[in-house]
Amino acid sequence: MAALCLVCTLALPAPASAQEVGVAARVNGAEITVFRLERHFEDYLKLKARNVAAIRSPDVFKRLKREALDQLIDKELLWQESQRRGVKVDDAAVEEIRKGIESGFATREAYERRVRDAGFDDATYAEYLRRELAASRTLQELAGMPRISDEEVQRTLEKEPAPEGMPAAEAQRQVREYLAVRLRAEAGQKALQRLRESARVEVLQKF
Repeated sequence: MAALCLVCTLALPAPASAQEVGVAARVNGAEITVFRLERHFEDYLKLKARNVAAIRSPDVFKRLKREALDQLIDKELLWQESQRRGVKVDDAAVEEIRKGIESGFATREAYERRVRDAGFDDATYAEYLRRELAASRTLQELAGMPRISDEEVQRTLEKEPAPEGMPAAEAQRQVREYLAVRLRAEAGQKALQRLRESARVEVLQKF
């Protein structure tokens, strides 16, 4: 699981069914509903290019759903940490994300209908997006910006030489970017593990 991608999915939930009532987990007392888990599970499978109907193994299905729940637990932990740190997300940032989501619909009416069907009004959907963005920014803060030495770049190039003809400066830039992404992901995972260890998490969903 890529740590810095945990809160990048901002898809609209679909309406709840009778089977999607209840609580899947609690994180320091905050509830993660079964409805929220089911919607996130759909997005999680799409990101993995998996079709739920094609999953024949019950064990694989349970494992993937537990992974989706773990992501939601991490999201909640990050949201709570963002509150503790006083992370603010202004209205302009929320509106930018909202417009990006709306642009994925054929018409504004279709977008508004989906929002209403999902149980949101304008205010509650904006708050949902605000929480997602706050959690994302908190993860980035926790991961920090790694310092990458010239020696690390050179060692990487010695193991994996740049394509023939690529200028040395460009090769070094690309390697530095690659190392930064990898190290931030690792730092984000370690930060999340620390949050989990200090949290009270109750998993109520049966797998």
